[in-house]
Amino acid sequence: MFDTTKYFPRSVDSEHPSQSESEDLAPLDNPVKYDMVHNLEGDSPYPNFLTEEASKDKGDTQDAPTSTPQLMIIFEDGDINSALHFLIESAHNPFAPNAVAMVLVEEKIREEIIKRILPKLHPLSEFVAEHPNYLAALEKCESANLEIIRANNTEVAPPLASPIYVCECNHDALGNYPTGVITFYTFRNNREAIDICQRETLNFLSVSIWNEILEGSYDLVVALSSSNFFLNCSNVNLSPISQHFEAERNHVVIENAFHYETLCIYNKFKIIVFPIGELILTPTEDSKVEQSPISFLEA
Repeated sequence: MFDTTKYFPRSVDSEHPSQSESEDLAPLDNPVKYDMVHNLEGDSPYPNFLTEEASKDKGDTQDAPTSTPQLMIIFEDGDINSALHFLIESAHNPFAPNAVAMVLVEEKIREEIIKRILPKLHPLSEFVAEHPNYLAALEKCESANLEIIRANNTEVAPPLASPIYVCECNHDALGNYPTGVITFYTFRNNREAIDICQRETLNFLSVSIWNEILEGSYDLVVALSSSNFFLNCSNVNLSPISQHFEAERNHVVIENAFHYETLCIYNKFKIIVFPIGELILTPTEDSKVEQSPISFLEA
């Protein structure tokens, strides 16, 4: 099953619970609620919201299954522990909704990321290992001699199958999406990250960006064509802001310790979500006032 424990640890701890054997809980300075830790991601009260948006972006074709691939971008200063939780989860469940399909890792932490991924790779389920798309992608990787990241044979020995990350390769070279694998790229700055994303033919409905510098993250929001952006979190329930997005109006909502906003960027509305780590504010009348498009886009 796809892990529905949705986790944002920065206001709780620096590691996912699965990475620590200790059961002791440290006293918290912030008023963290149960749902903030255990329900950051899950079934939305608008369950078809992401699927409907994917259908709009892909022309709502009848024959092709609706896919909601996610792009993940990890910076050196981002919360690597949390990012890896979602990335490794997607590698084991690549056909799940909103699974990460492509990851970009800042060059300075590439080796660290790979070193931390490898021990976490376990045998794939029979469903994934025998899926024709996964088998086709694996065959293309081997025939083209592509660089791949996979579990060592001592950890996942044949005939068991390992999750696969394919380095510096577009999805269209691997077969029909979902391919059952995650493409893995390295970048040095925002410009390189944007160039890599724009060369990928796969349409990402959502982007998960792990970076402590929000200004840099907003540069990516402006440049990338996706509709939903999760900053330092992943797959948060969008129902608090979805009606404003569908109505195409700029708006800001503070709910469940998350900042939600809709922005019109170059005539396209986008949703941006990020957690509030220091102070959880109650909504005010000011938050209900429609916001104007951000000024630097008008230049």
